[in-house]
Amino acid sequence: MTDISTEELVARYKKLYTGIVSDAMDQLGLRKHLLPAYLRPLTPDMVIAGPAFTGLGEPVTDEACNDNDIRFAMLESIQPCDIPVWQTNMTDTCAHWGGLMTRSTRQAGGCGAIIDGGVRDVNDILQQGFPVFARFYSCGSSLGRWRICSFQQPIQIGEITIHPGDFMMADIDGVLAVPREHILEVLERAEDMAAREDSMGKDMEAGLGIRAAYDKYGTI
Repeated sequence: MTDISTEELVARYKKLYTGIVSDAMDQLGLRKHLLPAYLRPLTPDMVIAGPAFTGLGEPVTDEACNDNDIRFAMLESIQPCDIPVWQTNMTDTCAHWGGLMTRSTRQAGGCGAIIDGGVRDVNDILQQGFPVFARFYSCGSSLGRWRICSFQQPIQIGEITIHPGDFMMADIDGVLAVPREHILEVLERAEDMAAREDSMGKDMEAGLGIRAAYDKYGTI
């Protein structure tokens, strides 16, 4: 990925916000990076940054279907700082993430979850202080309704293909994916833009008008 540790990358990205990272990616010509707008945090203050740990599943009709073996293997493979990112094939009949999966991911050092599907045990997740972004809430169990097919393979959410190790970032403004080969380049561009934006904001607080500010700093 880079010579910088994952922990440092996470810490530096979390000092930023998705808007400035998205703008940096636009400037670098990486315009296809935004996940669907329906992915929302459980609470507005939740922030996620870390490498994607991908999962893929599909709906089932066999009530006896039980995917616990692959589910346990998946959860046991999560590494520190990982972000489980699940493609559910738009299954709307159940929850795909809950309190026990949250607890297992926290034990492994995971930093959050992005679920293109449903979440339940929300109060439990909130008590654990674990950031989760999801499409909807559902009290229904996935057993006999949906199953995990594979993990750590490329997945697609909306129009975005996500590979294991791509860098995910999410906050109240949205969710984005940074291709793993551009993680440091995007970070450094975003940090530079954020520093200029901060100086621009201070000058405007001191009375500088918007036109003069853009003349001085250019487009952030």
